[in-house]
Amino acid sequence: MFDINIFVITLNIAYIIFLFAFIARKIVWLRSLTVLGYIISMPYFYFYFENPLWINLGWTSLYTVINLIMLFLIYLESRPVKFSYLEQKIYDRTFKSLKPKEFKHLMGHGSLEEFQPDVGLVSDEVDIPAGGFIGEQSFITGENTSADVSTGKEAATILSWDSDSLRKYLEKKPHLKETLELILTSDVIHKLRDMEDKYDEIKHSNDLYVK
Repeated sequence: MFDINIFVITLNIAYIIFLFAFIARKIVWLRSLTVLGYIISMPYFYFYFENPLWINLGWTSLYTVINLIMLFLIYLESRPVKFSYLEQKIYDRTFKSLKPKEFKHLMGHGSLEEFQPDVGLVSDEVDIPAGGFIGEQSFITGENTSADVSTGKEAATILSWDSDSLRKYLEKKPHLKETLELILTSDVIHKLRDMEDKYDEIKHSNDLYVK
């Protein structure tokens, strides 16, 4: 009788643990407590009855394994992202508004290409600073790129994406898509402002020109 009571008690302890799991706010605690409850309830299904309840044990084991797998995936997702020196430089300069994991995945869909000296990108007579974009208007509008791109005097490393592949990827990541579009739009605005400043300088010089 004493052994039987122990198993009934463990089952009730498992139910109490399930209760705390249901009121847990964090998914990690919910899954961890659920796994603990399943494990504590297993002796009841195996020892309390004359013949073990294999169906209950089977489903309980399956739920336990699923929750352990999900906990492992949560652990992988929660690990801090490590950037290489170049990745960190690109992230700090241009993609700071993205989450580190979002940027890491975005980098994974692109490719880095090294250019020899006499580089330093110029487009439509607008100097593109380090961290600037080429073809951003084409990507935003979906039209062909009209700008001519040439190289300057310094070596450069370019991070590029295939437009079609990137669009397909971003369709699955609406938040990332919106943030990236804001980054690209901001880059376009800065270029337009630079062009306007240069135009104002030229116009002012013409006003001062004396024949």
